[in-house]
Amino acid sequence: MPIAKKPKLTVIFNDLGLDAKKLREIEFIATGESEAGIEFYAWDFDFNAEQGFKATVLIDKEGKQRYKFKSGSYQIAVKVVDNEGLESVEIITLKINGKIETAN
Repeated sequence: MPIAKKPKLTVIFNDLGLDAKKLREIEFIATGESEAGIEFYAWDFDFNAEQGFKATVLIDKEGKQRYKFKSGSYQIAVKVVDNEGLESVEIITLKINGKIETAN
């Protein structure tokens, strides 16, 4: 009996600049890989490890999201779920203060 493997998850992001309200718009692109195929992605744009994953966006079939941020520090969690129900989570820490810094 073959052993199921968790899907692999890669997340990249692009800075789309400031909007009229001086919010920084970021485009996130998640790419999952699984032999079983990817079912969906879920996003938590206010991730807190103590509270666990609480999806802001529950079912995203494409793995692409845009989100706007005020200055501050944020943790964003991305979950990929494959067609066998196995999942992987990637956590991104962003610091936004006029420009973007990552702390991975």
